[in-house]
Amino acid sequence: MAVKVSYLLLLLVAKCFGKPSPEDSLPATTTEPIPTESFGNVWKLDVQGNYWLFWKTNASHVIFETHVKTKGYVGFGLSSNGKMFPSDVVIGWVDSNGTTHFKDCHTEGHYAPIIDASQDWFLLLGKEDNFGTVLKFTRKLDTCDDKDYLITESTVKVIYSYHPDDPTSFSSLPWHGAERRGTKSLMLLTSVKANEYVPPSDAEQFDMLYHNYEPIITPGNEDYVHHIVVSNCPNATDADKDEVFECYGHRPKHLECNDIVIAWAVGGVAFDFPSNAGFSFNTPGDPKFLLMETHFNNPTMKSGIIDSSGIRITATQRLRQYDSGVLQTGAIVNKLQFIPPHEKNFLSRHSCSQQCLEKALVTQQNSMKVFATLLHSHLLGTSMVAHHIRGDVELEPLAQDLSYDFDYQDARVLSKEREIKYGDSLTIDCHYDSTGRTKPTLGGLSTAEEMCLAFIYYYPKTEISNCQSLPLYDQLGSNPGHNVDMMYSWNWQNQDVKAKFQDIMNKTNVYHICNSPTHPDSTNYQQNMYRVPEPRTKYTPPPRQCPGSQ
Repeated sequence: MAVKVSYLLLLLVAKCFGKPSPEDSLPATTTEPIPTESFGNVWKLDVQGNYWLFWKTNASHVIFETHVKTKGYVGFGLSSNGKMFPSDVVIGWVDSNGTTHFKDCHTEGHYAPIIDASQDWFLLLGKEDNFGTVLKFTRKLDTCDDKDYLITESTVKVIYSYHPDDPTSFSSLPWHGAERRGTKSLMLLTSVKANEYVPPSDAEQFDMLYHNYEPIITPGNEDYVHHIVVSNCPNATDADKDEVFECYGHRPKHLECNDIVIAWAVGGVAFDFPSNAGFSFNTPGDPKFLLMETHFNNPTMKSGIIDSSGIRITATQRLRQYDSGVLQTGAIVNKLQFIPPHEKNFLSRHSCSQQCLEKALVTQQNSMKVFATLLHSHLLGTSMVAHHIRGDVELEPLAQDLSYDFDYQDARVLSKEREIKYGDSLTIDCHYDSTGRTKPTLGGLSTAEEMCLAFIYYYPKTEISNCQSLPLYDQLGSNPGHNVDMMYSWNWQNQDVKAKFQDIMNKTNVYHICNSPTHPDSTNYQQNMYRVPEPRTKYTPPPRQCPGSQ
């Protein structure tokens, strides 16, 4: 059960670039305009606060409302690549007579948008106020129009623009200019999203510079703070308090604290736990200390960076029904994850076995209720899917992002809780585009290396916190590290080499870990090797409800 956080250990576990400055402060915020109704989701699309987006969704539709500091035209659109074209856009403005002009359009090049033959975005309200221009409009998630963007749970790149003047017509739009446009990645179908988190009235907040948490990034360091992980640290003592050390190679052995409670990555915002679950502190058996691990990305080796970024935790004394847990799945982070160069869509597949989940759940009567996930890979990642398998039947994915954006990695709150049952298994698929690389990319901690991880938030908490795997390439030999070194030297422009590697991937055994770092004495779960099973029945998504669709 969740109670007031009484003990917090603030351990910055990473190589720091300097000591925190007492002058560090949070960035100034721009006053949020008042929407016409309650939306739940709000995002400031530009740094200056000139363009605000509000939205809400149901099972079939989305309603958007834009508030823009202009008395001219406003552009808003959805794009697969974040560029002007090809994209699905609307253009609108309110003229001097108070009449609103609004059209559903699409773009095909560096010229004015083309009005769609099928008008599937519908204006609900248009007006000018003290802030600027307000446009409120709606559309179906799937309009069945090939010129419109299909809205799914995947990341979508919102594009926006505006101009200080009204055009004379839709065919004569003046160019908005380089300073009045932009793009922002968002997950439109996840739960409440906002730039700033407003805690409940009875909450207490603790900064690491649980039930809710939010990142606090030192202003100016947004490009350098890559991700932050907070873990329970059961073996820490008062003597360890405020200790600072490098994450890997210099970590005291008793501070191997791997029971993750918070995972944040670049682009993420505040996260609110469900009303019936939370992380427990200060009850019998709870760790008294937390360890915070901060990973930085500084490829140009810029000097003089001072950082005091961290996590703000919000806690309440009101008990919640269930203790939450985080199950880390996907690839074990080391060089056995191997991604060849010159590949447009390379699949790296990793599993959380049925045997491990059975050990976590103990009996057939128990299950995990999943309420959120966080998908994480690096620069080569293009899409990620957390497959859910029951017996030999693949169910609907726990989470998927078919347009993954490294710069926008946020927790995904599921629209409905999913249940992992005794006997289930998980497979995490990561797709990579390595066409820009001339040498293989290995798994590792740096941004130039790769990861394939899915953090699964669930309740009630079990003894297991890690359920991961890696291929052994055991057709080449008994030493996996030597096998990787051998493959690294191959000629990856040779088609025979590529075919040989694919055959190895199809037949390799995998190395699997299933453990609980916080309860090593009570969980005797052995690491093991096995082949990743394929479900006999693949998941088929529901057909689109469009004329002529199958």
